[in-house]
Amino acid sequence: MAGDVRRLRYEKAGPLETLGLEKRLLGGVASLPLTLRRVGADGAIATELRQNMVRRDWSSLADQLDALKHRYPFDARPFLDAESTSAMRKLGEKIHHEICGGCHDNPMTQDTLLPAKTLVSQLKSMPREEFAARLWLGVRGDKFTAYSNPFSHNELAALIAWYEG
Repeated sequence: MAGDVRRLRYEKAGPLETLGLEKRLLGGVASLPLTLRRVGADGAIATELRQNMVRRDWSSLADQLDALKHRYPFDARPFLDAESTSAMRKLGEKIHHEICGGCHDNPMTQDTLLPAKTLVSQLKSMPREEFAARLWLGVRGDKFTAYSNPFSHNELAALIAWYEG
């Protein structure tokens, strides 16, 4: 979510992509109370987040998400600290070509709701931890492509190793 807010704040996206980012954020905020409940936290923060989204107050939303990130950190070490071996990179390449490449090897160049961008360029354009979190959360395209993460920690580490080359 923080990465999408950053894109809305600082990148020049077309109107359809902007709408897609906003819709994806609304979906994330909608599921946030359940996620917070799993860790024993109060999901009421989602109401404030939603209000800032309605106002398109990306600065306040970014601050709130940063506070949540510090309170409930994502541990990307299982994927990011894995040794990048030849076998890992080969596994990552295989997974990419079988599952990810259909959308990400020929990225959309027109203004769309949620364009599929190359994963290598995404990795280079954001902090490694954010990229790992995006992979861990799963595909978040539209109602036709969205699914939860089907990969093990080892497979996620392999994908990252292959994308890093």
